[in-house]
Amino acid sequence: MRKYINIVLAALVTLTMFSCTKKADVAGIEPKLPAIKLSSFGYQQVGPFTISGSTANTLLINFGATLTNQETGAFKLEILDGTTATSAVIKTINFASWNGYDDTSNPSATPAVIVHTITATPQTTTYPNTSVLAGTILLKLSTMGLTAGKTYSVRATAYNKDGSQNSVFTALSFFKTI
Repeated sequence: MRKYINIVLAALVTLTMFSCTKKADVAGIEPKLPAIKLSSFGYQQVGPFTISGSTANTLLINFGATLTNQETGAFKLEILDGTTATSAVIKTINFASWNGYDDTSNPSATPAVIVHTITATPQTTTYPNTSVLAGTILLKLSTMGLTAGKTYSVRATAYNKDGSQNSVFTALSFFKTI
């Protein structure tokens, strides 16, 4: 008798384990998600970076972000003169959107003047009302007034469409120059 009870119990547990499907509680989770969030920031190049002459580097920065019930707006990148979050800002690069050129570029000029660019590409997600973006920023280091032999930190601020929400990500000791 005991043997049959164990078999029935094992069968019942097995059936309940594999007969259920779980669905995300979107209505419960969505209000807890941040409106906008920079989630990563980095590069794959090998430093230190050359900042002048014909071999000056262009730094390609990768970033990830999510937006919940929001659209992208402006994007700001600040170069900090040092290795702490309180280091002085020596250069601010402003982008009007998450795709395009910075405010010092002039693509209409002859010849076109392109200084810094940003691109944010939507990624596939199963959450409704949530956008996941993978982005790149190209910085021409020779245009930024940097000093050779120094280490710089970077602070990125991503804004939603109306500027009412933002996310800040600071990368300390982000890159070094030669």
